[in-house]
Amino acid sequence: MQTSIAPPDLFLPIRNPDIEALHAATACYTTDPVVDAVLDLAGWPRARGRLLDPGAGDGVFLERAIARLTLASNDVDALADRVEGWEIHPDAAQDARIRIARHLENRGWRAATAKSAADRIIIEADFLAPGPIERRYSVICGNPPFFRRANLPERFKLLYAETVPEYARADILHSFLDRCTEVLTDDGVLACVTSDRWLFNQNASKLRESIGRRFGIAELTRLDPASSFYRPKQRTRGTPPRIHPVAVLLGSDARRTRPLTREPIEIDGPMTLAPGTVPLGSVAEVRIAPWLGPQGVFFLRASEASHLPLNELVPCVDTDDVTKEDTLRPPARVAVRTQRGSEPHSAVLAHLDSTLGALPPRARQTPRWAPPENWGPFPLNREALLIPRIAQRLRVIRLPAGVLPINHNLSVCSTEAGIPLDVLAAALVSDEAQAWIRQHAPRLENGYLSITTKLLRRLPVRIPTAS
Repeated sequence: MQTSIAPPDLFLPIRNPDIEALHAATACYTTDPVVDAVLDLAGWPRARGRLLDPGAGDGVFLERAIARLTLASNDVDALADRVEGWEIHPDAAQDARIRIARHLENRGWRAATAKSAADRIIIEADFLAPGPIERRYSVICGNPPFFRRANLPERFKLLYAETVPEYARADILHSFLDRCTEVLTDDGVLACVTSDRWLFNQNASKLRESIGRRFGIAELTRLDPASSFYRPKQRTRGTPPRIHPVAVLLGSDARRTRPLTREPIEIDGPMTLAPGTVPLGSVAEVRIAPWLGPQGVFFLRASEASHLPLNELVPCVDTDDVTKEDTLRPPARVAVRTQRGSEPHSAVLAHLDSTLGALPPRARQTPRWAPPENWGPFPLNREALLIPRIAQRLRVIRLPAGVLPINHNLSVCSTEAGIPLDVLAAALVSDEAQAWIRQHAPRLENGYLSITTKLLRRLPVRIPTAS
């Protein structure tokens, strides 16, 4: 039996699948209260000149900006001189035009004139390729898209490689911020909702430096992801997007008060030491555990390592070996100890040769028996404290001597100063230390924090003095 195929609907517009995919991944619109707060931050409409929304979406920023203007009815030129928006997705651009035209009609504009004004204000084009190139905007407001370059459709990767500087390609947010500040007048301001990551991530250091040559941070405030957005990407309705948003105001005057440099920005205030505290790094060794690749190669279950010589095996643990009560279960895995400069035991070499194919390319070293990351200097001869690097609070687990933590978890052990490990543990689990970590650790999803060696070394701890 033949199956009939329905003919294509010739009246439906042809959709670019790459633009559809980009929009589906980045459509994260801002609620009215946040929009109004950002416009207040920018001083709109006290600021003269033209306001730009570089990723206009459905036009909410532009509608709220227009609502603040005193307008002569049906004066399209006057309105177009004050506001402009760019939007790549045709449906979103049409939504923005309808929104703006309806607003103008409600203010007494003729329907045809309101439509003409909306058509002129909304530019349906890619802001990044080629996008505007002249410094003709005195205010930029909006919620630029965020999306890692690695996840972009291939077409956009190739296109932006020609139009976006290399230092601004890691995330499409970086690209938008770079282009925004390039088309902003020297005395202009940028007030936007952004993800917080560009302010402290290492891959944005050159972006911060470039923007900082003309602008500094005038205001910086965290926003609530649960109430700041609607239609958050393609996530379950009512759930916040996977970002930790901030409202940021950039301006040239701010270079003297809060400069923007390659250095990470401390969003939640300076990491100052409270009276009577010292940085943890001054009284303890803080180390990051090695990443040894997938299980089965440089580390494996102890039950599967009976054919390997015991003197070349070290018990190892990860966070799945930690109980809810922050105690360590007996290690069930072992790491294979090898030295780069000497060939291992024949049984170890045979094991590695049979399993090295499971390693990703970035983990393969020369010589082939060298692990993905060197862990030779790790202080296994001392008891330590294991600190999970991804957690909802600062967790402290006693780690016996001779046991290797793996997978970039952290460890803390006493220095030659000889502060007892119990004292360090008590300082780390104190309410004061926990509050400091909650304030300063980069936020992840579902209340989790990213705890790094650099952050942990700066953690203020209160060490009691001997009486």
